[in-house]
Amino acid sequence: MFEIPVWDLLASFTWDSRELEFEGEILPGFYDDIEFKTPLYLKIKLISLDDWIMVVFEKIKANVMFEWTLYFIDQENIEREFRKTFDISNPDDIKYIDMKNITVDLKDVIREEILITCIE
Repeated sequence: MFEIPVWDLLASFTWDSRELEFEGEILPGFYDDIEFKTPLYLKIKLISLDDWIMVVFEKIKANVMFEWTLYFIDQENIEREFRKTFDISNPDDIKYIDMKNITVDLKDVIREEILITCIE
C-alpha cells in the first residue's frame, strides 16, 4: 500500500524532488498493534541525493488506538534515508530501496513514527 516507485528520482539529478499526498482509511489488521480511528493523512517529499532517496514526512496525521489508548498523531518534518546498499556506519536509522522493483516501502516507517508518538 505504501510502496512508492523512485526509479525516476534515482535516474534524475541530485536534489530533484517529488511531493505526494495521501488521505485514506487504513483497514483493521493492516498493522497488528495499531487501529486507525480516522483516515491517515500523509504529505511526503521524496528527494534524490546521489544514489539514495531522502523521504521527508512533512505531515503525518491520524487518530489511532494503541494498547487501549487513543492517540492523536500529528507529526511534521520527519526525515528518513533509503539507501541502495547497506551502510555499516548507521545500520539502525536507514531503510533500503527495493532495487528489484525500484521502490521505497513506507509501511514500517509510518508504523515506527506512530509508535514513537504513542510511547513518548
